[in-house]
Formats: sequence, structure tokens, C-alpha cells
Amino acid sequence: MILWVRDRGPGLPESELEKVMAPFYRLEASRNRATGGVGLGLATARAVIAEEGGELTLANRRGGGLSARITLPAA
Repeated sequence: MILWVRDRGPGLPESELEKVMAPFYRLEASRNRATGGVGLGLATARAVIAEEGGELTLANRRGGGLSARITLPAA
């Protein structure tokens, strides 16, 4: 099974696509809680998906935005 989650936001710098999967990593350098989370969402999602035998990958969309691809084994 493949699940796509796509948006039309600004996307991410190519050099950050893998880094944002690390626990506590945030693009917002201020560490101000008012500007975002603590950097655990994608790390947690990737770990849960991997535990089920799947994979989470991110890519920028042509024309703007981000695409998250979740692959899971057939049930």
C-alpha cells in the first residue's frame, strides 16, 4: 500500500529532507515553542511506519510544496 500526503507550502531545502526525520531536529532555529513543535513528529512517524515494515520518505513537489510517501507491506 502507498499513501501520499501532499501540500502546497514552501517545501524544504533539499539538504534538509533527510535531516528533518531526526529526533528533535527543527528548521526553525529559535527553538521558540510558539513557532512550532519540538521536532518529534516526523521521527515518531518514521519509527512507527518502520516498525510495521514500511518506509516514510519526503520530496519537494514541482511547483512548490512537499510530498510525504508512506509505503506499507500488503496486509
